[in-house]
Amino acid sequence: MVLLLVLAALILAVVLFTPVLDRAIEVDAAPAGSYEEAMMLVDDLRAADGPEVNPLCRSEVFDRGERTQKSVVLLHGYTNCPQQFSAIAQAYADAGYSVVVPRLPGHGEADRLTTALSDIDPAVVTDIGDRAVDIAAGLGEEVTVVGLSGGGTLAGWLASERDEVTEAVLIAPLVVPKAIPEFAVAPVARASRFIPDVYLWWDSQRKETLDDPPYAYPRFSLRSLGTFLAIGRDTQATEPARQTPLERLVVVVNENDTAVSNAGVYDVERQLEQLLPLDVEGVDRIDYVFAADAGYRHDVIDPQGENADNLDQIYPTLGPLLGLDDLTAP
Repeated sequence: MVLLLVLAALILAVVLFTPVLDRAIEVDAAPAGSYEEAMMLVDDLRAADGPEVNPLCRSEVFDRGERTQKSVVLLHGYTNCPQQFSAIAQAYADAGYSVVVPRLPGHGEADRLTTALSDIDPAVVTDIGDRAVDIAAGLGEEVTVVGLSGGGTLAGWLASERDEVTEAVLIAPLVVPKAIPEFAVAPVARASRFIPDVYLWWDSQRKETLDDPPYAYPRFSLRSLGTFLAIGRDTQATEPARQTPLERLVVVVNENDTAVSNAGVYDVERQLEQLLPLDVEGVDRIDYVFAADAGYRHDVIDPQGENADNLDQIYPTLGPLLGLDDLTAP
């Protein structure tokens, strides 16, 4: 019996603490070659939003009727939906960009207590990112990806894998949750694939009554959390597939963030720095830190989120980082 327990412990240690069962996350690039081809892909993206999806949370595309110089992909946060970027998407559209705001898998359903998050895995999430970049490549000559939280993790992965991406803005990407020590991220990401899924409340006091914003989920699942952790780990540990350099990298962190650890963010940042050419005119590398004394919480984007009362200070700061010099709160 003791021998069996020791053997089981050894097997568990190998599964959790070594990459023996890790699965590579493959890039699937098929960029649209024209505006018309991109709009055909837009139809497919919109068709993926069935009747179970909150009308506010459907994938959104702002096109100009022709190919533009710039396009942007906006990737919403973990357990939120495209409505989170509604104001910023409109600002980009007003500035002449083509805009793609995909709904991430398992997100945005009208039933805020759905268990749809249990059905996602890294490949499903990165596939939506690939499809969004495919569309953006057809709608614009230069593609920017912007993401917050889980969307920031996906934005970092896309920046490392897709040559079509010229600029990347990562805002508080979900690489290491504040509640998990950094050394435990890999075991949690691996274990989440095999154990029964568990749902946890974002706010253990308010539970299902948490409604800021009203279209986001009030709880999350460990399996889907592991999915985003796996994408972040892949960005850190895997040699980037892209062959061309990034032209601009912006990383935004928040010292008062209670959701994600900034230490994990910097690990991804160091990997992406390798994609920036050194001493080349016109290449930007920007860090921005929201100071702790500002008191801002994790979501610095959503007009109906936890920082809604502070967006008149936050948006003018974010604007230049996003390439929107005159960004104001809605």
